[in-house]
Amino acid sequence: MSRSTPCSGTSRKRRPTWNPTSSPRSAAPSTSATERTFALPSPPPYRDVSLPVGDRVADLLGRMTLDEKAAQLTAPTAPAVDVHEPPSTGWGGVVAALASVEASPREIAAAVNELQRKHVEDTRLGIPVLVAEEALVGLKIHGATVFPDAIAQAATWDPELIERMGTAIGIQMARTGARQALSPLADTTRDPRWGRVEETYGEEPYLVGSMATAFVRGLQEADAETPLVATVKHFLGYSASAGGRNTESASIGPRELREVHSVPFEMVIRDGRARGIMPAYVDIDGVPVTGSREYLTDLLHGELGFHGLVMSDLGAVNQLYTKHGTAHGDAAASAQAVQAGVHLDLVPRLTTHHLIEAVESGLLPVEDLDRAVSTVLRTKFELGLFERPYVELDAVPETLDPAETRALSRTIAEQSVVLLRNEPVDGTPLLPLDPDTRTIAVIGPNADRLLGQLGNYSYPVLESMAKRFALAADPTARADEAAEFAGNTGPDQARLMVESVPVVTFLDGIRARARDATVRYERGCPIQDEDRSGIPAAVEAAKSADVAVVVVGDQGGINAFGTVGEGLDSATCELPGVQRELVEAVLATGTPTVVVLSHGRPYSLKWMADSVPAIVTSWFGGEEAGSATAAVLFGDVNPGGRLPISFLDFAGSAPLPYWRAAQTPPYIEGRAGATFPFGHGLSYTDFEYRDMEIKQPEVPTDGAVELSFTVVNVGERAGDEVVQVYGQDVTGRTVRPRRKLVAFRRLSLEAGEGARITATVPASLFALWDPREGWLVEPGKIKFFIGGSSAQVRLRTSVTLTGDVHRPGRERPLTSSVSAVPVDPDVETVTRSAASFRAAGPLSGDNTVLEWLEHPIGGELLRGLLQGADEETLAPAFGMPLTQMAMYSGGRFPAETVDRLVAEVHAGMPAPEGGPAR
Repeated sequence: MSRSTPCSGTSRKRRPTWNPTSSPRSAAPSTSATERTFALPSPPPYRDVSLPVGDRVADLLGRMTLDEKAAQLTAPTAPAVDVHEPPSTGWGGVVAALASVEASPREIAAAVNELQRKHVEDTRLGIPVLVAEEALVGLKIHGATVFPDAIAQAATWDPELIERMGTAIGIQMARTGARQALSPLADTTRDPRWGRVEETYGEEPYLVGSMATAFVRGLQEADAETPLVATVKHFLGYSASAGGRNTESASIGPRELREVHSVPFEMVIRDGRARGIMPAYVDIDGVPVTGSREYLTDLLHGELGFHGLVMSDLGAVNQLYTKHGTAHGDAAASAQAVQAGVHLDLVPRLTTHHLIEAVESGLLPVEDLDRAVSTVLRTKFELGLFERPYVELDAVPETLDPAETRALSRTIAEQSVVLLRNEPVDGTPLLPLDPDTRTIAVIGPNADRLLGQLGNYSYPVLESMAKRFALAADPTARADEAAEFAGNTGPDQARLMVESVPVVTFLDGIRARARDATVRYERGCPIQDEDRSGIPAAVEAAKSADVAVVVVGDQGGINAFGTVGEGLDSATCELPGVQRELVEAVLATGTPTVVVLSHGRPYSLKWMADSVPAIVTSWFGGEEAGSATAAVLFGDVNPGGRLPISFLDFAGSAPLPYWRAAQTPPYIEGRAGATFPFGHGLSYTDFEYRDMEIKQPEVPTDGAVELSFTVVNVGERAGDEVVQVYGQDVTGRTVRPRRKLVAFRRLSLEAGEGARITATVPASLFALWDPREGWLVEPGKIKFFIGGSSAQVRLRTSVTLTGDVHRPGRERPLTSSVSAVPVDPDVETVTRSAASFRAAGPLSGDNTVLEWLEHPIGGELLRGLLQGADEETLAPAFGMPLTQMAMYSGGRFPAETVDRLVAEVHAGMPAPEGGPAR
């Protein structure tokens, strides 16, 4: 087959072609110059916007040569390829074309217009190119707003806020010419040692799916006139790699694959209508996802209903040959990926010839090639690129970091700050700081370091790294600059090499907020290097201060120049370098100390939780992290962030999801638990939960449970509570998680204000995956736990799912709805059902501990006696009679207490039907 011959299906006949400057057909000889003058070419059908997209795709596909088809499946990346000089066939997509232009927004847009012009006017068929950029923490181009990292976004527990961020990013994309975002991640984190935790929305599939869906919805619908593609990654199991090591194999069974890892992708596909997916680098049980028809066609397309664009991760197709060894060469790797379901190959070097070789050698059938090309073309038609390939330069804003997006970045940063610990100093919680504080020592390697508060996929970090790699390969580079890279890739030698947007450091934020105080700064130590020479000066600064704020943590990077990020995994999850020594030295001065964590992965902080009075995490808070954290420290903002991932006692217990943390046997070194559990976060006020009510105690397996309860701010200042509803399917044909998030709502309440919360939870959220039968909802008991974290349970109840096993299929509901209505906190909002109490019956000391816990009156009494002990801590005693548990309590629970509890239950029970009141 000639590579210049148009091909479609198995046909190899030459078809008519069309060039924007010539007739699509060989016209019959004209008889006069006049006729030739007025013989205008008619546009081909694929240019006819009135035709269905499928017809336009088929027409264009039939006109394409093999070279042109192969070009449409290629997406080179700018740091490695000069994407602004395309070949005569053009490319399907390009990545980082905007990031490579350090200029004003209008100049960036003009460069994209010129790139489009070369595709639309200088190629035979005029197919526009799909311009893609990273956008996880803001559009990754010069001068665009840098938002907090994804793990910080998740800590807000506010999908509506993240949808606003997605909209802001999408508008910037539309104005500058980017049409595809390589964001967000829908990976469910399984191991805190994995360096890419910072790019995820945490460890809980429901939270991950909710946040990713909000981002996608906001971005793709940002501009009604300019559709965009959000590319959700990394499908599938990337975050479950062995040992938390990036791109290692993942061992995942079919149930965990569906019930944990697929769920967020299913949510973002069905509820967010995501138009793009990026497969993971990993292999699952020996099958690389990028080359797997089982995962990319049968699961992604067949089960999850995705019909959009699949773009490989950078170099992942080539890895089928070079790493996984499932292909015997580059051409075979290209064929394997296309046949699996990959449409665009994101490449660090041009590989179009591999596709051509695959077709010509018979490795890749033409019909499979055409299927992939058709998807790329259909995406471009649906985006309107053929009609509107160019950006209107007059509509490009003067700045991509205006006041309103900086304000949004600060709001997200403020809402993401999590108060982990706040113990009294001289009888008063250390935070918020006393407004009369006169001297503040600001200490630590991240206190005044821009690289210490920006995510690894932010423009300043990525472009600085690209420049370092370029310098290392440039023989004309200055020796001192090139030496920064050669042989030394530590974070402490790194510096920002691009000026993009103003960044407010923690030192800046504290100085601006505490204008009347003396603020002294000492770095203390580096991020990773074991240099202790600065610790004595930090100790002296702390001794002379009323309070010390020690800012420690990570530095984002990719494979180098960082302590966290892609390719930067940790064996211990300890603070890097000698930062712990710095904290302990400051503590030893006796000066009240606040530790601020600026980081990308959760740490093992049991030592810190046992000694430091106040700890907050800002994660990587972006360009306004310093202002946001200062506002929290001084009480201008009441912290309302909650952990989207647990902080384990020690990393060696990972993977340890929150629903197993309380029931896992300990190691000889101590318990396998969480120092700060999933959902944890303190406030400067207090919240009370009460008046639990279930609409129906029995619900059909195809129905929904409706729970209502009241939350009241009983403190003296306004604050935010994140209401969290967890559920447990008590008995199933497979092992069910002891607790899973099924609903949540961030709630703002003034002091003394109350709200009535109603959560409607579809029974399908408790569906289990059976490899033979698919999704099933079984009848049986469902327990609910409501409170302020996965370990802080304030209310409990249960319902029974009734009827036959329900098979909800692919269209099952995936989300709950939660409403909040203001109520008078002084009025009880629920009338207890006498019938439900009668059904429960009385209790005696011979009833088991579990029977007591599940009783509407006895449960509250027993938990009160045990000071709110969680059910998991009592699990070994579930089958014991209450009298036996009292006997084994060592005198802490005397026998007469059992008699008192029994009497109180009897007194609280309603009268029998027609009988006297008890």
